Amino acid sequence: METDEHAPTTLPAGVVREAHGPERLVVVWARTDLGALLATLERAGHLPLLVDPAETEDLLETAGAPALLLVESDLLDEATVAVLERVRRRSRQTRVAVVADAGAGAHGLLTALRHGLSDVVAPDDPAALEQLLPARSHHRGERVLAIGAHPDDVEIGCGATLLRHAAQGHPVSVLTLSRGAVGGPREERRREAVAAATAMSAELLMADLPDTRLEEAHEMIGLIEAVIASVAPTTVYVHSAADNHQDHRAVHAAAVIAARRVPQLFCYQSPSSRNGFAPTRFVPVEDTIEAKLDLLACYRSQSARDYLEPDLVLASARYWSRQVSHTRYAEPFEVLRASEVVGG
Repeated sequence: METDEHAPTTLPAGVVREAHGPERLVVVWARTDLGALLATLERAGHLPLLVDPAETEDLLETAGAPALLLVESDLLDEATVAVLERVRRRSRQTRVAVVADAGAGAHGLLTALRHGLSDVVAPDDPAALEQLLPARSHHRGERVLAIGAHPDDVEIGCGATLLRHAAQGHPVSVLTLSRGAVGGPREERRREAVAAATAMSAELLMADLPDTRLEEAHEMIGLIEAVIASVAPTTVYVHSAADNHQDHRAVHAAAVIAARRVPQLFCYQSPSSRNGFAPTRFVPVEDTIEAKLDLLACYRSQSARDYLEPDLVLASARYWSRQVSHTRYAEPFEVLRASEVVGG
């Protein structure tokens, strides 16, 4: 497997790597040895987990949505199909493939077809599995860092765009500067952030600066600078200055200074953004907007917040799409700096 010359290295004091990217979780339901398929997944940078179907939903609570679910055809009975349907409703971006060899029973294969499962791989044919894996771009020049004040800020502001980067094979890192303790239980919010990062195959870096008082965190510029030195991003996304939340404005100001040598710097919209938010870049996200809803659903402790309601999220993206031809949904960004990324 190719190594990434910009792989994250040493992190500054006070920052913890809570989720590793770009591993993508693959859930496997099987009774037999699938060693060749699992080895193929690991070589491709995925994390295969052999899970009992009945335990899958509990796993998703902590690990987030898998990129792929592999199920042996002989396991497709009424009970496992019911679990599978619930998983598919919760994780719309999860692809499902059936594992079946020449001796597989007709009942399982017919059940798969009845439920719209047309991707079938043989356990001794890793090459076929590789065709199902999320595509990885050869454009290794682009590396993305998204910075937010609190857990869920990045996903709200640019989640669909980050999913688009990940689908193109661009390594994505998320830096969250507080644990969001004022908005909910710290540990619960950390788990939610890990689940969301895992769902978009992103690295999650978390600091523990004082929630609602980030303007007092004088070390924030140095901390962001050190993370940028570690991640080496070519593109940074951060809060806009046109925001009513003092933490968002403080993170914006610190990031603009810390990212002064990063080729591309864009600002995303928050629910607390003011009318002064003036985007000039609009990213088509029709292919990833549904997956963004899955990311936001990870934040269950914030479910009472109106701005996380799926209808509102979709309506906002639909509104901004008027600026882009041939797409139904878009995310808006202010452009502070844009340049051609070498190899991106």
